[in-house]
Amino acid sequence: MAHVMKFTKASCGHMFNHYGRSEDLEKSAYVIRGNENIKPANTVLNYNLAYDDQPQGQLDFLHQRLSEIKVHNRKDVNVMCDWVVTLPQSLNNKGFENEELFFKEAYKFLNDRYGKENVISAYVHMDETTPHMHYAFVPVVEDKKNGGYKLSAKEAITRNDLQTFHKDLSDHMERVFGRDIGILNEATKEGNKSIEELKRGTAQEELKNTTLKTQEMLSKARKLEKAMEVAQKQKKSIEGEIEALQTKYEGQKMRINEITAINPTYEKGLFGNIKGISGVSVSDIENLKAMAIEGIHAKDRLKRLEVDYERVKKLVPTMEQRLAESKEKAVLREKAQAFDRLPDDVKKQLLPQKSRVQELGRER
Repeated sequence: MAHVMKFTKASCGHMFNHYGRSEDLEKSAYVIRGNENIKPANTVLNYNLAYDDQPQGQLDFLHQRLSEIKVHNRKDVNVMCDWVVTLPQSLNNKGFENEELFFKEAYKFLNDRYGKENVISAYVHMDETTPHMHYAFVPVVEDKKNGGYKLSAKEAITRNDLQTFHKDLSDHMERVFGRDIGILNEATKEGNKSIEELKRGTAQEELKNTTLKTQEMLSKARKLEKAMEVAQKQKKSIEGEIEALQTKYEGQKMRINEITAINPTYEKGLFGNIKGISGVSVSDIENLKAMAIEGIHAKDRLKRLEVDYERVKKLVPTMEQRLAESKEKAVLREKAQAFDRLPDDVKKQLLPQKSRVQELGRER
């Protein structure tokens, strides 16, 4: 919802052009062209809330303010900080009055926090995806050791400042609007993070997601490997069975072909019998060949029946046991039903005897 950036003197010129592009469109044209998120038609709607408090040009004011305080003469010194405050979703497209009130109150809140005397500009950008304000200021703090004031972005934007920023802003806006406008959320309730922390958190999240995806892919790969191993074993088993069946089929085929090929040389007698062999006709020979072939098929069927027989034989004891149990239950049921049909006085005579038998059984 809000984040802070820090800039050295060398970076300020580019940022000033970005902030105030609505004041000089020709000068800032490259900024608009270089940013696909900017809608040039809406750029004229941008405005600077700090104009009355700091009417100087941004760069002129920066030089003036730096001349008034103690500054380390180093190129890497951060001379400007920029809080980017985005309009909450609950106020987006809810009318210009609500938007203007939010940014004005955000400007007051930031002035109280960092000093109105240090503000460079507070441009509200209405020409990007979501309305937001750039609150640019010189990070000036009290020099407790030597007296006076000094430049220190590190002391102006502390870890405690980052952690409490959204909560304090949310409380301020709740007093203004009389309700929670949704500044605190899952991303901000633990405190604001610096750009470095956000990048580090994003990198860690991406690394975590990549690791999970890699583990998932490895798991799938292992499952596929196991499935392939099982498939290979099944393939070999099936191939072995096919080979055995082919061998068996070829053997049977050979035997059947051998039988079919039997064509003994003979001479027919007067009555269709084979000459020299009494009582054996040509049809008898053909019948014998057919019986031999049928015998081969019958042998195969017999083997299958033997396998089925062995399987059924194993089930017989279990079936016999179940049958015996069911017979015993039927006998007991029949006796119980017979007892129930007896007269009550006979039942009374029999029941003590039955109880006595049970007692004797326990004594033993």
